[in-house]
Amino acid sequence: MILYFLIFTVLAIFSGFEIYGLRQLENKFFFVFLSFFLFVLSFIRWKTGTDWDAYNVFFESSIEWNLESEFEWGFARINEFVKIIFDNYTVLLFLSAIILFAFQSSAILKFSPYPVTSLLFLWSTSFGNIFFVRQSIATVILFFSIRYIQERKLLKFLLMLSLAMLFHRTSLIFLIAWWVYPMKIRPIVMILSIGLSLMLTVFLSNLMLSLGSVFGGMAQSKIQFYIENGEDAFGVEIPMAQIIFKGFVNKIFIFMLSLYFLILLEKRGVEFRGYLNLYWVGILIYFSTISISVALVRLSFVYDMASIIIVPLILNNIKKNDLRFFLFFIFIVYFLMRLYVTINGVSYDSYVPFKTIFN
Repeated sequence: MILYFLIFTVLAIFSGFEIYGLRQLENKFFFVFLSFFLFVLSFIRWKTGTDWDAYNVFFESSIEWNLESEFEWGFARINEFVKIIFDNYTVLLFLSAIILFAFQSSAILKFSPYPVTSLLFLWSTSFGNIFFVRQSIATVILFFSIRYIQERKLLKFLLMLSLAMLFHRTSLIFLIAWWVYPMKIRPIVMILSIGLSLMLTVFLSNLMLSLGSVFGGMAQSKIQFYIENGEDAFGVEIPMAQIIFKGFVNKIFIFMLSLYFLILLEKRGVEFRGYLNLYWVGILIYFSTISISVALVRLSFVYDMASIIIVPLILNNIKKNDLRFFLFFIFIVYFLMRLYVTINGVSYDSYVPFKTIFN
């Protein structure tokens, strides 16, 4: 566990440096260095991270080309290629990490004025994606595709969406980001819709079952599994009220702070509202699905990525040093609490201790 907090400390220190004085080129250098360090951790790990056994078993069974499986086409083909050519699971992690960190690092450098701070936020909530699964790869590809939404390049956006779906089918839900991102939604509408999403959640289980019957096959069976197992899906055995409360605190803090600074940032011409729109959609998905199934909350993950850009944009546009320092301190405390909860959650044994191929 010490390793995780040590990395947090290093990221927090360099985050403070970039906010208080480092030049852009220096920020980029430290970000690339720290991202490379996380990249190395992501493929030298061994028997560490969620779903390790399931993914390793699938890799060992990928002994022929084009075998039928429950996994997506792109993910399955990469497994087969590495198994047949190299027969080494670490090589699979290495190649997968190249894809993930290439998209993730490029996107952060493109969108964030403080890339190390974005990496710190990402570390606090998901360990910087070093414990990636196939949805993690799909998520960073979609995160990268935001640039094509901003540029209104539909074909390139759809290509990124298709690429992401090769790793996780649920990537299709990001299609609505094309229309949501440029919308000018009134803050009161956002707030009321979040409340409405909580009220309507009781009706959504029936809707999800209906959609499952339309798509049929694997989609229908997975949706039925999630709904029937509810809060016990994937081993999650936390009282629903506690899960909703934690989610509310985590999301509403960033959301309400974003609304407070929205007008200021728009007056300065900052590309901010689009990220807030995406984060808002993630909140709607989260609260609409949480009482149906904890597993379905994963649909909101790609929209949640917008938060790692929102925080640096806010900090970058606070001109008063005392206010910026105070808010930075609040964020550091918030990030530290998020990291503590992430480590000590239901997957504690999957993360602690951190084992590598050298152990």
